[in-house]
Amino acid sequence: MAYSPYWFQYFRGNNWTHVVRDLELIKLMGFDGVRIHYEYVVELGLVEPLLEHTQRLGLKVIWATHATYWNNKFPTRDFPNETIVQNYKAELRVIANASAKYPHVLYVSVFYPIPFPAVTGITYDECLQRISSDEFNNALKDIVSFVKSFSVKCTVESEGIPWDFPVKFIENADGYFIQPFSTKKDDIDAQHILDYASYFEKSGKKVFIGEYGFRTWKPAHHWDFGMVSCEAAKAELIKQYFDFASGCFEIITYFAMYDGDGGWGLVNNDGTLRLSGWSACQWLYNRENAAAIEKLLTYMAVGIIAEAIAVAVLAAFTVLNYRNIEKLKRC
Repeated sequence: MAYSPYWFQYFRGNNWTHVVRDLELIKLMGFDGVRIHYEYVVELGLVEPLLEHTQRLGLKVIWATHATYWNNKFPTRDFPNETIVQNYKAELRVIANASAKYPHVLYVSVFYPIPFPAVTGITYDECLQRISSDEFNNALKDIVSFVKSFSVKCTVESEGIPWDFPVKFIENADGYFIQPFSTKKDDIDAQHILDYASYFEKSGKKVFIGEYGFRTWKPAHHWDFGMVSCEAAKAELIKQYFDFASGCFEIITYFAMYDGDGGWGLVNNDGTLRLSGWSACQWLYNRENAAAIEKLLTYMAVGIIAEAIAVAVLAAFTVLNYRNIEKLKRC
């Protein structure tokens, strides 16, 4: 899936014409779905148009949010006060109610609003105390139940490395999305992906990759993850990531179509593909062609087996018939 949230930082505005072109580009590149952050499209009335157009294009949809969104609109450390929870539910109501009518919506993803010490001004111990509290986890369980009451599947997602920020499992969640960005420059950091996933696999639920990508630059204040030395390195690593992750996870996402907070993008602002975009496109089309060839070979194999059985039956019938004819001759 491609990550393309329709808000100012990762997209050139919310002009519907631009959104349509973006979705069509995602489809043309070979992606089979799109991950959209819902809070920015709810307030602009884009939910139904997005669902209708993605269905028309044959793109699957995962609705998600972002933990830092909480800290922009409300202080993350204040979760789960009533104002935050009710505002969150109001947005989720719009998303879940609309999504219930569209079978191509796979999941609505709810974030663990981890109050990271670096951005909330609390200590690490205070952070751990909050995310392990009954109040925090019961509020998340209630939010998941609210989404599922619309007959929509709901997952939970964490952007905190689980051995540093060990969140509790939410029992009623339908699965977990993870964000195992590489901790090594110019490397997919495969073991990190597996270790990240193994933490949530202990829940017994399915685990998917919600965000993962590479960037050629980052803001000075950002954590040092997903870094590559150049666009050519990014192009090569994308293919390695697709090869590895597609064999381990049912759903994987590339973050992101456009730059935003770092050189993540597969696409320039004018809609032209970068080298990494061409690399992703090539891999996706090779996969599609390989699947088509495999399907054809399976069809041919079944045909050959059926033909062989028919020949064997005919041969047996011929032998029996020959014997009967010989008996008649002797009579």
